[in-house]
Formats: sequence, C-alpha cells, structure tokens
Amino acid sequence: MVAPFGVFVTTLLLAYWKEGGQWQALTSLESASGLVDLAAVLYAMLAVLLERGVRLMFWALDERRKWRAKMRAEARAEGLEEGRAEGRAQGRTEGRAEGRTEGQAATTQRYESWLAKVAEETGIPLADLLPPQENP
Repeated sequence: MVAPFGVFVTTLLLAYWKEGGQWQALTSLESASGLVDLAAVLYAMLAVLLERGVRLMFWALDERRKWRAKMRAEARAEGLEEGRAEGRAQGRTEGRAEGRTEGQAATTQRYESWLAKVAEETGIPLADLLPPQENP
C-alpha cells in the first residue's frame, strides 16, 4: 500500500538530484519520467532492507532474551547444587561430631555400669572406683 508513494518520492528525489539541486517544473518532470524504473528498484531495495532490518532487530532481541533466561537458569541450578553440596558437607561434619559425642557418652555409660557391677561383686564402694571429679 505504501509502495506507490515511496516510488513517487524516490523518483522526485532522483530527479532533483539529477537536475543539480534545482527544481524546474517541466524539465524536472520529463527527467523524472525517465527515472521511474530506477526509483522503483531503489525504493524496493530500501524497503526490503528496512523491513528485514527491523525483523532482524526483533529476532536478535528475542534471542538475547532467550540467552539471558538460559544463563539465569543455569546459574540458579549451579547455585542450588553448590548450596546442597555445602549443606551435605556441613551435615556430615555435624553428624560425625554428634556421633563422636554420642559414642563417648555410650562408652562412659558402659564403663560406669561395668564399674558398678565390679563394685557390687567386690564390695568396694563405687565412689572409690570412679576417678576423682575436679571441682570447677
């Protein structure tokens, strides 16, 4: 729908340029009639470049948006994996420490029950068999 107007304007501009920047009504119109074919080709080339350029620009913006979304998703997944790995390592460390504490408590309890059994069998008071407690 715009092509006839574009060809008309391009033809006038070519005629103006051919006449050396001077517009002389009849001479310029006769000159313009010989430039219509060239103007149509030039206008078509310009229209294709502009149309494709605009499409290319929007395509590039869309690709950039997709790329940024992909990078964000990858960064988020990487961060989650690092956080999980740190959490697992911390859990293992805490679990080992807790296990040692529980193991020591169980060993101490078994030792004290064994000493109580020995004290009962030998008739020695349990307090004499237990190591002395320091007063803080």
